[in-house]
Amino acid sequence: MIIVKNIKDFKLNSKKRKKILTASIGQCVHVVGTYNFINIATQLGFNCKFLGPATSISKLIYEIKKFKPDIVGISYRLTPSTVRPLLDDFFKKYNKIQEKSPRLFFAGTPEVVKVAKEFNKFEEYFVGEESKYKLLSILKNEKDSVKEKLKIPMDLISRIKWKKPYPIIRAHFGLPSFRETVEGIKKIANKEVVDVISIAPDQNTQSNYFHPEDQVKGLIGAGGVPLRCEEDFQKLHQARLRGNLPLLRIYAGTRDFIKLAKLYRKTIENAWAAIPIFWFNQMDGRGPLTLEDSIKQHLEAIKWHGENNIPVEINDPHHWSLRDAPDAIVVADMYLCGIIAKKLGIRHFIAQYMFNTPPSTSFEMDLAKILAKDELLHTLSDESFSIIRQVRTGLASFPLNLNKAKGQLATATLIQLTLKPDIVHVVSFSESSHAALPEDIIESCNIVDQVINRVYSSKINIIDDRIKRRKEELIKQAQYIVNTIPRLVRSEKERDNAWINYKVLTRVVKYGIFDAPHLINNPFALGQIKTKIIDGACYSWDDKINSKLDEIERIKRIIESNPDKFLLDNNFYRELKYNKVIAQ
Repeated sequence: MIIVKNIKDFKLNSKKRKKILTASIGQCVHVVGTYNFINIATQLGFNCKFLGPATSISKLIYEIKKFKPDIVGISYRLTPSTVRPLLDDFFKKYNKIQEKSPRLFFAGTPEVVKVAKEFNKFEEYFVGEESKYKLLSILKNEKDSVKEKLKIPMDLISRIKWKKPYPIIRAHFGLPSFRETVEGIKKIANKEVVDVISIAPDQNTQSNYFHPEDQVKGLIGAGGVPLRCEEDFQKLHQARLRGNLPLLRIYAGTRDFIKLAKLYRKTIENAWAAIPIFWFNQMDGRGPLTLEDSIKQHLEAIKWHGENNIPVEINDPHHWSLRDAPDAIVVADMYLCGIIAKKLGIRHFIAQYMFNTPPSTSFEMDLAKILAKDELLHTLSDESFSIIRQVRTGLASFPLNLNKAKGQLATATLIQLTLKPDIVHVVSFSESSHAALPEDIIESCNIVDQVINRVYSSKINIIDDRIKRRKEELIKQAQYIVNTIPRLVRSEKERDNAWINYKVLTRVVKYGIFDAPHLINNPFALGQIKTKIIDGACYSWDDKINSKLDEIERIKRIIESNPDKFLLDNNFYRELKYNKVIAQ
């Protein structure tokens, strides 16, 4: 059994297994499983031919001679006693073929498969519930021995490439009981539907792992699994070494970022780090550091991950949306995060696009916002800086009714797949009711996997002119907002690295360039902005004129009211004449 460390180890050889021939033989008319197999094989570049239901043995043999497939797939899902004479007839005629197919597959009910196995002629058997992981592994297997199976890669970038064209699936898991979390990881891994398990540690782990004297007994298990020693992390790692060997990742914590990062790399081989810029500190009450101290340490942690070639997700922008910030600020923050990541040496930047946030946002305007983020980020992309798209459903959008929540998960996923993501972060439908159990995660991922299968076999396009106009509007506003940041410098030293200077970034929030209604009366933020959902999009709102406020106009007002806090020049005064980009 081989664990592949690099995608180069298993590039699909198009000259070897290019053709696949499948048929439902005898009187069998069941074709759903065959279609699913063909769909996956087609996505991988195989030339597939399906002879249809109720194919005679003579017809199948004729087509094998004519098509010369590399794989022959036979399906039969009727009575076990009737398959034996069909297979006897097949092998009697097949053995006479000079150019036989290298690989024979059989699909049927469990009882029919038992009969097929007696012939000892087939390489693989399918009963209809095989995971995509198993199908991909079988189709990508190029080893001489059928017993020597390829194992899925154990690093993020190779795993993404291995599963293409499909996205890898990530799910969030962590229960208040350490033992139940370990057992849950085993269950999830064995189901082979989750590629990345994001460990949810409790608050004491995030804030006080290296400070046991500060741990609060009443918070044991609050928000996730309690992890108190290196051995705990090792047990999580051992639990995932089964099934499809899911990767593990975990929160960056709220202090001791680099010490935690080293621990994670040593124990669970952390697939990537998720580090904010402006959040998880005293401003939002989720960490012990001040805004300025946390920004400084977050930047240092991002730089460390860049030096150690660990992918980084800056999970920052959607936190502004969660606090009802206007869409333009959210787009600007994603662009800024990309700039920061690139300047700090990150090679693989994971852009997490949280949809349905705020939950009253329409699907169309939500998609426009995400497309604006993605387009701006990709202006930064080059050989040294790649963008990994990760999509997810907004937690607040899930109804309490679990059946309706399943519908929301499926519908939201359909919209998200417009981006052809590299990672789908599956938020379990149960989260609005209770922390996800292994069964909830597995069911949620199966729902999403089905949506992926159907969407990837179609050519649906939901991007219309209204979405495109809103996207362009947001791009212009976001560019203006981000280009304002260098005006906050106060020295030559700050001017040299304005984008990654923690003091400059602190002023971005302090002076309201980035602001949100929920930050009212917050000691670290301006908290004066007001927003409103209009036609499904979130805009800044001006109570005085009872109208939505152009974001460029809002920034100009801030600067004109506080000219001593900004570095102004002739360019700024010329920009005052620019037209607004929001159509009133």
